Amino acid sequence: MKIVIPYLALRWDLANVIRFASLVFAIYFGLGSPPAFSQDTPQREASRIEGAKKEGKLIWWTPGSAKQLEQVLAKFRQKYPFLKTELWRAGSADVWEKVATEARAGVYNLDLASVDLENILEARKAGLMKKHGWPNARSWAPGRYRDPDGYWIARHVLVAVTVYNTQLLPSAEAPKNWPDLLNPKWKSEISIPKDYDWAMMLWAAWGKEKTVNYLREFAKNSPVVGAGHNARAELLAAGAMKIDVRINLSDVIEYKEKGAPVDWVRADPIITKGTPMFIAEHAPHPNAAILFGDWFTSLEGQKAYYDATGTMMPHPEFKTKLTELLMGLNVTPTPADISLQSKEIGKVYAELFLK
Repeated sequence: MKIVIPYLALRWDLANVIRFASLVFAIYFGLGSPPAFSQDTPQREASRIEGAKKEGKLIWWTPGSAKQLEQVLAKFRQKYPFLKTELWRAGSADVWEKVATEARAGVYNLDLASVDLENILEARKAGLMKKHGWPNARSWAPGRYRDPDGYWIARHVLVAVTVYNTQLLPSAEAPKNWPDLLNPKWKSEISIPKDYDWAMMLWAAWGKEKTVNYLREFAKNSPVVGAGHNARAELLAAGAMKIDVRINLSDVIEYKEKGAPVDWVRADPIITKGTPMFIAEHAPHPNAAILFGDWFTSLEGQKAYYDATGTMMPHPEFKTKLTELLMGLNVTPTPADISLQSKEIGKVYAELFLK
């Protein structure tokens, strides 16, 4: 008996076999995924290092202490001594303004930029961020400490706390929570920053209605608008003010260790935010930028940054002194999508405090 196999059935089987084999091949060799998210291999890393050697340089624009950031870059150069590093440091608003202004002019002079949370949406819309897999950050909280689509990671986590001068204000008399700051006895005794990020963090924790109502009541105490966080911390430690509503906890710890008469309020909630860092889409030294990004997000890089700055780090496996201090408290991270409402929050803040 002669067995006949229908031609159409045979063609369908062969076509699917070919598709299946192609899929397996693509997955196995990493050809089926975008390069930014493919698994790193020794060959790819070696190629990146060779590329970085040819580039010879890394340029980072960021807020922060120049002294501390140079310590971080020194550790990076120990691992990659063939790279020179160039740091341009300014306040968050100034960094973003420089990034945006040069991009509009078609000038691209940076490899990495660190900006504030409220600028992230605009930076992505403008196409300024390079998509990267961030292999060492895959366990970080998505939407808080890393972008799920791979456009940014958190440089560090700022823990914003209310601080008081213990010489002017014994702990028994100090505020214990957010509602305590509304007491009329604190009229003109509390300093606040020009920056509205603490209001944005409360907005994320409480929602619009509760936050706006709170800020309106708080404004009745005529808080004193001060300069940057470090300057206000120094004024508070010197006794120029009794209370400041928003100082970084890492700075409070540093001041206390130096003997300054300051302490912080264990409020509910404790508000925190990640501060984003991204690789520039048009980075002149892209291989060097990726090398730094992958090193920075490793435990080695996280330790180097913590040793230099004392700030809380986003890597879940990296525990710090701040982690211990916050145990048992209601710590609320701020999601990055709050940046969608940043203009509205900024407008409310300006109307209440910056007139």
